[in-house]
Amino acid sequence: MTTTERTDKDKINQSDMLELIATKDTHCISVFLPTHARGEEVQHRRDARSLDAELRLIRNELTAAGLPETALEQRLSPLFELTEDSDFWRHQAQGLALFATARKLLTFRLPYAVKQEHRLAPSFHLLPLIPMLTGSGAFYLLSLELERIRLFEGNRESMTQLDIRELIPERLEERVGYDYEQKVLQFRSQHQAYAGAGYHGHDGADRDRHDEIARYFRGVDQGLLTILAKKPRPLLIASQEYLAAIYREVSAYGLIEEEPIVCNLSESPDTELHRLSWQRMKPVFEKEGIRKWQKFLQYHGSGKASADLAAILPALYEGKVDSLFVDAENDVLGKFEAETGQIRWEETPTPFSASLLDWAVSQALQHGGRVYRKTAEEMPAGASCAALFRYA
Repeated sequence: MTTTERTDKDKINQSDMLELIATKDTHCISVFLPTHARGEEVQHRRDARSLDAELRLIRNELTAAGLPETALEQRLSPLFELTEDSDFWRHQAQGLALFATARKLLTFRLPYAVKQEHRLAPSFHLLPLIPMLTGSGAFYLLSLELERIRLFEGNRESMTQLDIRELIPERLEERVGYDYEQKVLQFRSQHQAYAGAGYHGHDGADRDRHDEIARYFRGVDQGLLTILAKKPRPLLIASQEYLAAIYREVSAYGLIEEEPIVCNLSESPDTELHRLSWQRMKPVFEKEGIRKWQKFLQYHGSGKASADLAAILPALYEGKVDSLFVDAENDVLGKFEAETGQIRWEETPTPFSASLLDWAVSQALQHGGRVYRKTAEEMPAGASCAALFRYA
């Protein structure tokens, strides 16, 4: 019997989503539960008992579908074992998502409540995860000090440092050939009083030092562009304000956020930098979703946007959708035949029914599109999803 690999995570990132999308099986088990981080629900194992009840339903449904006992055990044993894992249930959030096949079990703690449900379709059920996708766009963070420069790639869930050692001048004196330590200390002491207001030259010495730093930052910027230009994303700077102002002045990168994070980098761990970065970037990405929706409303009915599922599905398959808006509470069951462009609607739902909206979400993400959640009240009348096409 194949051993089932189990992975527990607190956050869902892009690679996790792509792994879920890529997984296909005769019976992909998706289970969603509301959970509790504390209180008598944890003490009395109510969440574990909810999972146990859901798994018994799944066992009955798979048995009725003719799945052999050995296959049942292979799929369900790791899930039933989870119900007895006390440590697992003591470390929960508001919601829990479980995805299982015969070979792997993935669990994700969710920072929001979900309704209790399960699916047994040929692919995993993704709609309850849409809130994790909304506003979780990627950005760069440039941690900018004269003695140390670091570049991170981040999103809502995490932040990873990129290796730039071969791309930028290692130290300022390599670029300017100057009495480095003395000049740095002098420059800093002169600008402590107005570091929050950006750099302003006051005499020739200041201007010389400004020009030296600018020359150094141009070299840094040229090196970083080899990374930034490949995947253009907003760039947020964490630094003293006068340094951030000089970098913006000389940089050729057009996506630098205007306001830097002003902090003491030597006393800010990476976890704190990520928290501050996402706190700053979250409204930026939420604003992007609002802008995309306004654009959809502007172009709806013009051929550049649509709320007709029959038009949206082929466009998704061809990679033509820029932004997909989904009413996750209004699922549509059936299958899209990509080769013929035909939709096979399923009128009578079963635990094994495939979701057209799951397929739509997976296609949007695989082709680099954005996915946003909308309520029934916000959507065009009767629509389960809407799309803004590329180049609109």
